[in-house]
Amino acid sequence: MSFWGLRSCLLGVALGSAWSANCKYPGGECYELKLQKCQGSDNWTIHGLWPEWDNGCPGSQFDITALASMRSDLDQKWMSCPEFGESNENFWKHEWEKHGTCSGMQEASFFQKGLQLYDQYKVKCASGNDGKECAVCFNKDLATLETCPSEAWLTV
Repeated sequence: MSFWGLRSCLLGVALGSAWSANCKYPGGECYELKLQKCQGSDNWTIHGLWPEWDNGCPGSQFDITALASMRSDLDQKWMSCPEFGESNENFWKHEWEKHGTCSGMQEASFFQKGLQLYDQYKVKCASGNDGKECAVCFNKDLATLETCPSEAWLTV
């Protein structure tokens, strides 16, 4: 796939806003890994791993026991920001029911993939990014990556 084919799939930094773009490229599905910084923190956490269609799909109900083996990692890397006033468990339930059920993955695999991608790409997202949010796009196989463009890129 060419750079220009991926251009519409690239996502940028939203400096302090709730901005989000759809991750799509011609003839393809994308996933968006959204990272965020909680208020008063310099550390990136996972906001979500979102498939192109991400508004709830038929699927299994959230089962917190499916996440037992990765609970410690989730508490550190995929936590609800304190300013949102929501428990981690409720945040994960929301992410699974709205986004994960549309991923085609089992619950544990969905969250494990989010943790894996976070570990793999958080440094690239943070490089030169002083914003509160950052997003990275992947193709449907979670293989194609474009790092977060600069704010200047968004004005092109």
